[in-house]
Amino acid sequence: MAATLVSTSLLTPPATAQAAMDPVKALKAQIAGRLAVEVAESSGVSYKGHPIWSTVRRGVLRLGGSGVGAADITRTFTPSRLMRDQLDDGRWDADKVNAETGSNRSISVNGVLYRSGPLYQPVLPDGKTWALAGRSGGVSAAYGDQIINIFEPSTLKALVTTATSKKPSKYGIRKKATEYAGAMTFRQLYAVSPTFRSLIGKRSLTPVADTKITWWLRLNDLGQALTLGTTWKVADGYVAGVFSQYPGRGLPRPLKKNVPTPRAALVATTSDLTGPLPRPSALIDSTFSIG
Repeated sequence: MAATLVSTSLLTPPATAQAAMDPVKALKAQIAGRLAVEVAESSGVSYKGHPIWSTVRRGVLRLGGSGVGAADITRTFTPSRLMRDQLDDGRWDADKVNAETGSNRSISVNGVLYRSGPLYQPVLPDGKTWALAGRSGGVSAAYGDQIINIFEPSTLKALVTTATSKKPSKYGIRKKATEYAGAMTFRQLYAVSPTFRSLIGKRSLTPVADTKITWWLRLNDLGQALTLGTTWKVADGYVAGVFSQYPGRGLPRPLKKNVPTPRAALVATTSDLTGPLPRPSALIDSTFSIG
């Protein structure tokens, strides 16, 4: 992630617009229709304007159930030069950092989570390329870097009803859009978002409850998300930021994409693994680990 992602892009959103449809009603229709949504996401942490690390995530979400029913996401991690210098001092887990610089893929489908990639390869037996990571919904593969799930009706409703800015704009060739912008604390997001509560897990919310998330969201005239930006303070001098894009949302037709289930012959169960399954890092973790 370029330093400008956190320092400028997310803090100074472009001008934007008024959607023709009620966003929450539109989202519920998208969920009922089990629409597929492409996602391309950049995120990272900077220290006083200098990047520490960045991530890129790409894949597809399949809406359904209460929001994101399934997801297929590939994530790559890029340490900055500063972080590379700190690896020698033991500030970071060098083996994990190096493993996460490769393409690691997470699939959650039919309530089951699968992991594949160089981070997991050391504990996979010969002939297996996927690890069964337990029962979990689509959000387990889709979130952790981006902490706001706009495909959750309760969360989307909270954003659009508390927005401090709502501006009309256009995208593509004269297509209408709406941009909402605002801020909420971790405590407020925790109250409305099952996804965020899942990300926090058993960790205490108290130390970070007043952390403010600045956000901006862009919807097309069908009420479909085009982009979402979020940024929040991680620790003194440290800022986290995420920019999520949903290419294809400008199209008036559902995407013909499904989330695949890994071939059973390639999947290792927990009892097959040669050691504990590594836990992938996520941007939300930085809120609890830095400072």
